[in-house]
Amino acid sequence: MPPRLPIFAKHLRPAPGSRAASRKAQSGFKLLELAVTLTIMSVLASVGMSNWSSLTEKEAVKGHVNALLGAMRFARSEAIKKNVRVVICPRDLAATPINATNGTAYPCNTASGAPWEKGWIIFVDQSTNNQFNAADTLLQEQGTLSGSGGIVLDNGPGSGDRIVFRSSGILYYGASNIKFLPASRNTARGSMVCISLQGRARVIPITDACPS
Repeated sequence: MPPRLPIFAKHLRPAPGSRAASRKAQSGFKLLELAVTLTIMSVLASVGMSNWSSLTEKEAVKGHVNALLGAMRFARSEAIKKNVRVVICPRDLAATPINATNGTAYPCNTASGAPWEKGWIIFVDQSTNNQFNAADTLLQEQGTLSGSGGIVLDNGPGSGDRIVFRSSGILYYGASNIKFLPASRNTARGSMVCISLQGRARVIPITDACPS
């Protein structure tokens, strides 16, 4: 059994100023805790925003890739099914729309490095000149893609920045690639589509090289 304290111990009072000092120490400790907590929250929020930005940009690029891959599959299928030459080209929004068979659409952008993120058209090239005109048959038109940092096709000189399928489904200009950049233009978040001579596509990181 522990020894009992003397009765007078119950009446002892803390030294003057000790309570104030204790309160100051507790207040200082709470302020330090708050500062540390706010710093940690700020770091976590920064990391979270960075991860969220990366995720949303990668998803946007994925959507753009899928849109163009779908267009390519459709164009190739139409070329084989109809036994015709089918062209996919970026739209020239600064030009006057053309009234063609099946509808009206902007003509092809013939500039080198034309921005595919402005949308594209798919048409049966009746005049076999790779240009969209009134004699051609419009098959499909894609509007502007939001959240893109750029979509650029590279299929060699003299191609006019377009994808052309022969009636056999084979590419007219040979193998090519298309680079898709996010809004931030961070290549680590981008993708590249490699298109074989047979018209088959493969998606790889933008920093890699298409197989020869």
